[in-house]
Amino acid sequence: MPELETSQNLSFDIHASVVFELGESLITDVVQALVELVKNSYDADADYANVTISTAKAPTGHITAFPEAKGFIQIDDNGDGMTFDVIRAGWLTISNSLKRSMKRAGVTTKKGRTPLGDKGLGRLGTQRLGYNLEIFTRPEGAGIEHHVFFSWKSFQGQQSLSSVTIHRDTYSTDKKKGTTLIISDLRDISMWRGDAVDQVQKSLSAMISPYKAVRDFVVAATIDGREIELTEISTKIRDTAQLKYTFKFDGEMFDVQGRAKLIFFKPDVEDESEAFRRLVEEDGGKRFFTYLSARRAAQRFALKRWSSDRWFVQYQMQRDLASFAGLELDNGQIANPGPFNGEVDAFDFGRTTEDHQSVFDRFSEYKKTVRSLSGIRVFRDGFGVRVAQDWLGLGAQWTSAKSYYVLRPTNTLGYVAITAKANASLEETTDREGFKSTPHYHNFYEMLSQFVAFTRDAQSFLRRGWNDFRKECSAEVAQISVSDTPEHLSRRISEALTGAASLRDPLGTAAIGLRSASESSREALRIAARKPRLAEEYADLKPLLETIRDNTAAALTATSDVLNYLSGLTLMEGKSNVLADQIDTLREQLSQAYETVSLGLTAEALSHEIHVIADQLAERTQQLKQHLRRQGNQDGRIASYIEYIGASVSGLRKQLSHLAPSLRYVREKRGIVDMALLASETVEFYQERFAANSIAMAFKTKGSEPFHLYMNKGKLVQVLDNLILNSEYWLKEDLRLRTISKGLITFELQKPFVRISDNGRGIEPRLEASIFEPFVTGKGKGKGRGLGLFIVKQLLESEACDIALMPKRNKAGRLSVFEMNFSGVLNG
Repeated sequence: MPELETSQNLSFDIHASVVFELGESLITDVVQALVELVKNSYDADADYANVTISTAKAPTGHITAFPEAKGFIQIDDNGDGMTFDVIRAGWLTISNSLKRSMKRAGVTTKKGRTPLGDKGLGRLGTQRLGYNLEIFTRPEGAGIEHHVFFSWKSFQGQQSLSSVTIHRDTYSTDKKKGTTLIISDLRDISMWRGDAVDQVQKSLSAMISPYKAVRDFVVAATIDGREIELTEISTKIRDTAQLKYTFKFDGEMFDVQGRAKLIFFKPDVEDESEAFRRLVEEDGGKRFFTYLSARRAAQRFALKRWSSDRWFVQYQMQRDLASFAGLELDNGQIANPGPFNGEVDAFDFGRTTEDHQSVFDRFSEYKKTVRSLSGIRVFRDGFGVRVAQDWLGLGAQWTSAKSYYVLRPTNTLGYVAITAKANASLEETTDREGFKSTPHYHNFYEMLSQFVAFTRDAQSFLRRGWNDFRKECSAEVAQISVSDTPEHLSRRISEALTGAASLRDPLGTAAIGLRSASESSREALRIAARKPRLAEEYADLKPLLETIRDNTAAALTATSDVLNYLSGLTLMEGKSNVLADQIDTLREQLSQAYETVSLGLTAEALSHEIHVIADQLAERTQQLKQHLRRQGNQDGRIASYIEYIGASVSGLRKQLSHLAPSLRYVREKRGIVDMALLASETVEFYQERFAANSIAMAFKTKGSEPFHLYMNKGKLVQVLDNLILNSEYWLKEDLRLRTISKGLITFELQKPFVRISDNGRGIEPRLEASIFEPFVTGKGKGKGRGLGLFIVKQLLESEACDIALMPKRNKAGRLSVFEMNFSGVLNG
């Protein structure tokens, strides 16, 4: 038997090459590496960071350990500096971060800053910049300067990190506190020369906020003596925006304020611009605003007139966090991303803007500047978080939205400001290339997506308002009623032409008289000219006769022209009749076109209803199946039929994407429906479905007289299902968010009314006026199409019935009771 060795304790070690692998994977490019080092200056409570880059010279101004190195990057700040213990525990201990523990404990710096760095790995990115690294740091009040230096080349060929030598010197100094970081022997000199400098400038500008409002830290940079001007978005440029949005989330309420200038409404087409000047600009938009504010949707946007001429209108959206649908939870609570704010400016590059902007001499430079700054960026304490150029999907809504009047990615610039302190839950990925996918980030993104949706809806409302206002005013000038049809207008034109043509004969007779009078006046003048005595006696009459002659000739010419015009009008009368026929044909064609155009909405509504019907059919079939099993019924025919229903439901769902283009409504079978019995059956069905979700249903009646309807029962069930399922969705949300402990849907009958309500949050005030319109929903992007309540209203109106929100408000001050009036289909 072989002799066993004495056991020994083992331990891990790290190969020195790990620094290269980590450095390459953690920092994606040289600009990111540079920004991470500048962030260290910010974390040290510095007021500034001066970045000096030289591609040819060796470091100067300090006792460098690498005097022969070619090219260097130097970063100077006036921060707190580091003691040697901090250097050893921070810079020289990979993946350890004193800042991380500060953030966890909620500790801030003397200036109240929460450190941006917390990975303890960013220093490894310096190897992307150069091979030599030197730190000169002066702790406040110490009177000494620590000099720590090493070369990344020293790590090559070493077996472990501990075998790499790090050098240290300490000097007495009278310099003020601060730190100087020098990276020498640059790896890629071409990155800092020629045209590449412009790219560095652009990238740095994107990573360091160009908005002074979200930055209390100054960064200056030079490359080979050339000052790098980091972009700042000036107030002058922002003042040329046609739209401005500000938003703020205080941790509970999300408040969005929008503003629009009068020029936002002005069309670029010359003819329409003249109409805009006459209808809007002449009175400063007073009448136009009155028109806009009277529109139903104005309430939804809280439309108001701006207090000065700088802006025309303001509009608003306010939502508390709990009102957002589908928010994700963290430990049973809404994953709150923390307070943030931002601003967004929207520009237009049409002719109207070219005429009004005075920031640049050339409009092309103005467009170029705005487009180079475009995008809604995220800045944490003034430093950029790398997100995709169009991470909020402005381009997608521009190309696919139902309205053209949306924010466009190349015409929009703005920022979202977050902080390390308030938004610690919004974690960046290790490589600083965006945010980690967490519930907090998803909710943050959902809120901003709703901001984008609000801008789309508000801008569509405003611009369509101008289009409708112009049409209404044009009809008013022409003394045309808004109710006049094309056929009526054609008839009025034809009548006017007929009346004009009837003037031909009287005008012809008048022309003959004028011709005779003209000849008589000429003859009288000729006679007077041949007889001198007569000429003297009638000298006073001669000027009058000449005037009569000239005016009669002119009247005769005009009469001749009018007669020719009336002859043309006679032909126009015939053309008017042809136009009337063509309008009849066009009306018929439009009717067919409307059927085709409405097919999209019909198909979408139909697919919505097929989903609802299929789900209900599948669930009711499953309930029947379980009932038969409990009863011990094993009838083969019934079992086969149930399986057939299941297969049919599956087939229905598969066919949703293959809707036939020749859909037609079929003749509906009507019958007498006992509302009390139907309500009881409905409650019984849903009670079983809701039991597992802590939702109950209550059924009550007011009055004892029979309540019978004469209508299609299937249509009525569709109406009730849509309302109940709508309540179910929001009650589940409130239960998930723990704002209620149990859900309750109340079904109330009071002939001829049926009321459905629940104990959930109720209808958002901003949606009260438009809740029954298509595509209006509070559920959020991808969570609802806004068709359920629209379909309910359409189905009821097809039966001469109606639905409305009752004015009584719930405890939250919201409308919550849907009342249906079935007077149109009462039986007896």
